[in-house]
Amino acid sequence: MRMNKSGHIWIAILLAGLVFLLLLGTAFQIGLTWDETSYIAAARSYMSWFKHVLTDPAQAFSEQGIESGWTVNHEHPPMDKVWSGAIFTLTKHWTDDLTAHRIGNMLLVAILAGLIYLWMAMDFGRVAGFAAVAALISMPRFFFHAHLAALDVPAAFSVFVTTFVFWKLLSKKSWAWGLLLGLVWGLALATKINAVFIPVVFGVWWLIFRRDGKTMMRFVIMGFTAIFVFFLVWPWMYVHTLDRIIEFLLFMTSEHYLIGQYYLGQFFMPPPWHFTFVILWAVLPLGLTLLYMLGIFRTLRVKEDRALGGLLILSALVPMLALASGKTLVYDNDRLMMVTFPFLACLAGVGFNWLFTCWQSFAQRFSRPIFRWIGLMLLIGLAFGPQIVSMVRLYPHLLSYYGESVGGLPGATRMGLETTYWCETYTLALPILNEQAEKGDIIWADPWSHDVLIYYQTQGRLREDLVILFPGYVVSILGQVAPDPVVKPMDSADWFLFQHRQTALGPELDKSEIAQTLAKQTTVYEYEFDGVPVFTLYQAAKK
Repeated sequence: MRMNKSGHIWIAILLAGLVFLLLLGTAFQIGLTWDETSYIAAARSYMSWFKHVLTDPAQAFSEQGIESGWTVNHEHPPMDKVWSGAIFTLTKHWTDDLTAHRIGNMLLVAILAGLIYLWMAMDFGRVAGFAAVAALISMPRFFFHAHLAALDVPAAFSVFVTTFVFWKLLSKKSWAWGLLLGLVWGLALATKINAVFIPVVFGVWWLIFRRDGKTMMRFVIMGFTAIFVFFLVWPWMYVHTLDRIIEFLLFMTSEHYLIGQYYLGQFFMPPPWHFTFVILWAVLPLGLTLLYMLGIFRTLRVKEDRALGGLLILSALVPMLALASGKTLVYDNDRLMMVTFPFLACLAGVGFNWLFTCWQSFAQRFSRPIFRWIGLMLLIGLAFGPQIVSMVRLYPHLLSYYGESVGGLPGATRMGLETTYWCETYTLALPILNEQAEKGDIIWADPWSHDVLIYYQTQGRLREDLVILFPGYVVSILGQVAPDPVVKPMDSADWFLFQHRQTALGPELDKSEIAQTLAKQTTVYEYEFDGVPVFTLYQAAKK
């Protein structure tokens, strides 16, 4: 019996609510990551500017007012930071500071889950919808990122919403629907630059499946509308517009600071083209990988599903090809692949539904309906059980998850893949430092992560009398509200926090200054998973 549209909508709303509660309930143990400090500072600054607009709009919109409110993290578009800041303002009195900054993005993931169900259920059936949502939430890396006040999952959300709207508007005849599509795409562009690949996806899809003038005209309207929306929601661009456009484009292409990648036991900048696809294979659970491959086969095999299948496949593939081109200057394992994961989850839902349908046809040979449900339970267990068990064992350090296809974290380590990144493991050191460190002790950590420790100090989670060691080239965003950091050689520190992010060692790896300095220190605490060290806290060896 087919469910009507309103029934699917109510289920989507219920699923969105359940996903939000799950994310909120698992957020408190997940450590701060180094990108979040920039976005938290930006969100606060942007909210202060909006308050300024209410009290003195002329001053707020002046060059000085815009400089004051929008300089922080102006290298990235503002939309998600505005959204997160608004939700933070509403929730900051009900929970801790970090969770309040993250709630906005958790809400986006909840909405994303509802839309995934709605889309897949209405086109392939309820089982496909439920399975697609389960696939997304049981991707350990995505589940981790879904909690953060960062831009990668919001980028995935905005790209998915734009694609969803594009598909739903295809049957609409009026050219004016291009305005709505342009509005959505403009907001996606104003979330993160990843959305720039949307026209590539739509254009290739149009060449393969449509090739009509009406859709082409809609693309033109979409483009002009999106550009207008992009600039409208970003006050930073209101002054010195041309210079700032050039600055933004240069930062996103040739002038972005370099972030290399440890891969197959070597340091690369950039890694070879196959890095993107190997990491995708490695960080996704094997069951989900097989399901989305089945979903690809199923949608291409059935003629009436090819157009939708092609859109999902292209939406997942094009961002991966962009990363594989070697032109990007930033790599952090799976972080920039988040935009692909919702589309793979949809394809996995299609694959699961196909398997279940095949099982139903087989089970009808038997007189007892229980065989149908036994098969469904077995499919659920095989598709989602292994990674859920791993997630429970590894939580909250899910950035060290690797799938069964590479033998988990031990197998990934043997392959020369990076153990972890983003310094969320630093929370493990806080109680030890608070208890054992002496007043004025100096702490060394990964050169990108100093603001994380400073933020912990501002929130009372790390003693304020401890001093953070800075390399000379790092400028703190949050440092003005914490003890002044010091610039000294690494070996002058009293404590060393080392996440086993091999990329941090640089091209020389074990021969680097960091590796050689750490080798001389005393291990105080080490967290490992399945025999692989993930985080180590060192104390300076007695001289």
